[in-house]
Amino acid sequence: MFLEPSTSEVSKVPVPAPSLRRRRRWHFGIGIVLIVGAIFFGCIYVGVAATRVVRGGIATRDALLAAKEDIAETDFFNAQINLTAASDGVLEAQAGAEMVSFASHIPWIGIRYDATVGVLDATKNTIDVLADAVTIANDVYGVVADARKALAWNDPGSEHTAIHDLPISVKRALFVRFADSFPDLQIMQVKLALASENIATFETLPETAAIGELIAPFAAVVADLKTSVDFLVPFAGITREFAGLRGDRQFLLLFMNDTELRPTGGFLGSYGLLVIRDGDMKSLTTDDAYAVDALVAQNSAYAVVSPSPIAQYLEQPIWYFRDGTWSPDFPTGAQETASLLRQEFAVAGRPVPQIDGVIGITTGFMEHLLDFVGPVTVNGVTYDSQNAADFLEYQVEIAFEQQGIARSDRKDVLGELTNAVLDKLLEVSPSRFADVFSLLSSGFADKDVAFFSTDEDAQAILKDYGWSGAVTQGNANDVFMVVDANMASLKSDPVVKRSIAYSIIPTVTGYQATASIRYDHQGTFDWKTSRYRTYTRIYVPAGAKLISVSGSLANDAIRNPQSLPGEVTTMSEFGLTSFGTFTSIEPGQSRTLTFVYTLPKSIDDAIAAGSYRLRLMKQLGALDPEIDFHLDFNKKIRSALPSEASSAWGDDVYSFQGTLEHDQDFFIEF
Repeated sequence: MFLEPSTSEVSKVPVPAPSLRRRRRWHFGIGIVLIVGAIFFGCIYVGVAATRVVRGGIATRDALLAAKEDIAETDFFNAQINLTAASDGVLEAQAGAEMVSFASHIPWIGIRYDATVGVLDATKNTIDVLADAVTIANDVYGVVADARKALAWNDPGSEHTAIHDLPISVKRALFVRFADSFPDLQIMQVKLALASENIATFETLPETAAIGELIAPFAAVVADLKTSVDFLVPFAGITREFAGLRGDRQFLLLFMNDTELRPTGGFLGSYGLLVIRDGDMKSLTTDDAYAVDALVAQNSAYAVVSPSPIAQYLEQPIWYFRDGTWSPDFPTGAQETASLLRQEFAVAGRPVPQIDGVIGITTGFMEHLLDFVGPVTVNGVTYDSQNAADFLEYQVEIAFEQQGIARSDRKDVLGELTNAVLDKLLEVSPSRFADVFSLLSSGFADKDVAFFSTDEDAQAILKDYGWSGAVTQGNANDVFMVVDANMASLKSDPVVKRSIAYSIIPTVTGYQATASIRYDHQGTFDWKTSRYRTYTRIYVPAGAKLISVSGSLANDAIRNPQSLPGEVTTMSEFGLTSFGTFTSIEPGQSRTLTFVYTLPKSIDDAIAAGSYRLRLMKQLGALDPEIDFHLDFNKKIRSALPSEASSAWGDDVYSFQGTLEHDQDFFIEF
C-alpha cells in the first residue's frame, strides 16, 4: 500500500520560476558568444602577429640581398639605405613575435617560436655588423673620391678602378685608413662569429618552410661577410709593415717548389726581392738561387755548416742558400734562408740586402692564383693552372738550352710569370675582393703560403691568426706531424702518394704510439722523376721515448737496395721531440716507415683527468695525405670532435679516416 504525499510535503519541492530559467539560458548564450568572440578576435590577433613576422621577414630578406649587391658594387650609400630597411623589417618581425610570446610555453609550437625569435635576434645583430662594415668601407673608399676632387683625376675605370692604377698618395691614404680600422674589424669578427653560431644552432632545430626561406639568404650574407672579415682582420693588423707605411720595406720572396718537397715547403730554386712603400710596389727582382750560391762556391771564406742530414744524404757539408728551407717551422726557415742569402752576398762583396720580412709561396699556390686570374702568356708560352708546374720545370731544365738562353738566366721566366700574375691580380675589381680574400685565406690554411716579419707586432698577429706557418702545439697534449725532405729525387713528389696511420694503445707503463708513413711511388724514371729519397722526421710531444723504427735505409740504398737500416736521430725543436731517419722508394714500389714510441706521462694524466687533445699538423707544401687514426684509450668515450659515425659510439676506441688538408685538432672527452 502506497501512501500519497501530503500537500505540505509537495509544496516543499522547489520549482524554478520561468524567469530564472530564461536568465540561465541567456547567461549560457552570452558565454558561448564570448568564447566564440574570444576565439575570433584571438585568431585575428595571432593573424596580425604572424603577418607582421612574415612581412618583416620578407622585407628583411629583400633588403639584405639588395645590400649585398650594393656592397659588391661598392655602392655604400645605397647599402646603408638598404641596411636601414633591413633593420626596420627585423624590428617589425620582432614586434609581431612579441605579440604572441605566450607561444613559447606551448609544446611543439614553442620550439619553433623560440627558433624564430633566435634567428630574428641574430639577424638584427648581424645587420648592425653589416652597418659597421659599410661605414668602415665607405670611410676607406671615400679617400679615392676625395683624391679625385683634389687631383682632378680622370678615372676611366669609374668605381671598378684597380688598386695599382691609383695615385701613390691615394694608395697610402687607403692603407692608412685600412690599418686604422684594425680594432673595429676585430669587434666585427667577434660579432660575426656569434651570428654564425646562432645560425648553426637555428639550423639544427625544427623549422617551417617560411622560416627556412628567411634564414637561407641571411646565412649566405653572413658566410660571405665572415670570410672577408676573417681575412681582413690579420691583413689590417700587418698593413703598416707589409704596405711600407713607415718607409721602404724589402721582402724576400721564396718560390718553394713543392714538386721537390722540403721541410719549409719546397726546394728553393728561385727567389725574389720585393720593395714596397706606401702600398706601392717599387721594385721586384727575381733570380736563380744557384746564382747566389755560385758567388761563394769556390770561396773558403764561406763555411756555414750544413744540417747533418744535408751533409750526410746530399753529401753537401756547406750549407748554401738553395738548401735553406730546412725547418718545418716557417719563421725559423724564413730567418735561416734570409741569413744564408745575406752571408753569401757579404762574402762575395755584394751589397747585403736588408730583409724586413719573408713571403713563402709554393708552386701549388701559384697554380691557384692562375686558376683565379686566368691564363697568362709569357714569351709566347701560355701558362694556366693545369700546365704551369710542368711548363716551368721543362723551361728551366730542358727548353732554355734549345732557346739559346744562358743557364744563369734560365729562371728569369719565373720572375716574368710572377709579375704577370701580380699585374692581373691587382687589376681585380672591388666586386671580386671577397673571392681574393677567400683565395688567400685558403692558401694560409692549406699551408701553401706563409708570411714572416721582423717586426714583433706584425709577427705576433701573423702567428695569432695562423698566417705564420709556425709549428706549435697550442693547447693540445698530444701532437703529431710528418715532415719529408726530398733528397736529390728530382721533381718526384707529385707521383709519390702518402698515407699516414697513427694509433695509441694502453700499456702497463702508459700509452704507446705507433706512427706509420706509407709511400707509394706511382711514377717511372724520366727527366723529372727518379727513385724517391726522403729524410723523414716526425714531431711528437716533448718527452716521448723512441722504442723502434722499421723501414729506414742507409744512404747507400741508391747503390745497394739491401743496405742496412739507417740511423735515427732524436732532437728537441719548437718545444717538441723529433725522430728523423732516411728511406728510399723505387718507382712502381712502396715502402712503409714506422716509428714506435712511448707517449709522455702528461698524456696519461690528461686522459685520467677526462680529456685528450691531439693536434695533427700538415707540412708546408705537402699534398694532402690520407690519414687513418685508431686510438684505444681503455676508457669509455663520452664525446669526440670530429665525431665518429654513430655506429662506432659507446666504446673505448676513437677511429677517424680522411685527408689532411690543413692543421686539424681532435678533442675527446671520457
